[in-house]
Amino acid sequence: MKEVELSTIEAYLTLIKQSKDEHSQQGYSIDFLFRGQTFDHPLLPKICRLKAKGDILQVEQTLLQEFKRTNPLLIEPHRPMDDWDYLTLGQHFTLPTRLLDWSNNALTALWFATGESLGASSYSVVWILMAQEEDFAANLETMHPFEVPQTKLVRPRIIKQRINNQSGVFSVASSQELLTKQYMNEIDSYTEKLIKVKIPSTCLKQIRTDLDTLGVNAFSIFPELEGLCTYLQWRYFE
Repeated sequence: MKEVELSTIEAYLTLIKQSKDEHSQQGYSIDFLFRGQTFDHPLLPKICRLKAKGDILQVEQTLLQEFKRTNPLLIEPHRPMDDWDYLTLGQHFTLPTRLLDWSNNALTALWFATGESLGASSYSVVWILMAQEEDFAANLETMHPFEVPQTKLVRPRIIKQRINNQSGVFSVASSQELLTKQYMNEIDSYTEKLIKVKIPSTCLKQIRTDLDTLGVNAFSIFPELEGLCTYLQWRYFE
């Protein structure tokens, strides 16, 4: 796994371009994905970062059942068609799931890296995944999310506008990987496809300002009142 430290948007975009050019020259068909984090956490879904009250797989089943049962009126407007849709919806409302958020948009991921914990750590991280076709799950219609044999990438159905705005993609872990809390960045089939970009905390404020100039801010990423209010607070308060 390659690891670099950068301090500007220009250097970040240059790294992506150089990496794409390098793989293109080698004849690879690459789909670049990005994940921004305010802390240097390994690639592990939220359900594995929490301590379950019981067997994690049984807790996961219960979470999904209760999410679907407790208040269908809140879910109905989104018209979920299957459990992939239910997990997608839950993921975007902070339900612990085996999904991990990625984006096709490099600047969206960079914005998340400059997020709420701005300056709380010595540096933030953007993971870059140089994904190939075999990394994506096929035939989702016939495969349940809990039956994925190993970590795969999934393009969710756009059941919420923010998924579209964030160019959302998920990685989904297998049940065995949940049980062993296997980091995606330590899985052989992904390790050499990852670049870990470290961004010093002293640069984050300027990068967020530069991102706003490029039209990337809380409201562009969360196109709802919550996002608008977050953006206005950032714009008019220290």
